[in-house]
Amino acid sequence: MNTALQQSKDYSVAGQYLYKSIKEAIANNDRLSVDMDGVTSLPSVFLNVSLGRIIDEEGKDKLKQYVGFVKITKQQALRLRDYLQRYN
Repeated sequence: MNTALQQSKDYSVAGQYLYKSIKEAIANNDRLSVDMDGVTSLPSVFLNVSLGRIIDEEGKDKLKQYVGFVKITKQQALRLRDYLQRYN
């Protein structure tokens, strides 16, 4: 498998894991803290499978209510903000 395809698959799997964690937090009325330490990239394939899917199902307000990010860099925060602003 070529490297780009493998990375896309890995990001998709990671996105599915985050999606399931967020859904569980919402179902349990718990707040989820996502530790961004060591995260080097936030590609669209990861964001679409995780945050985008939550937004589609629950809305942006619910995402913001139940998910917080810790150890986040300015670059990561800007990427997430841009993604959320552009997501339709």
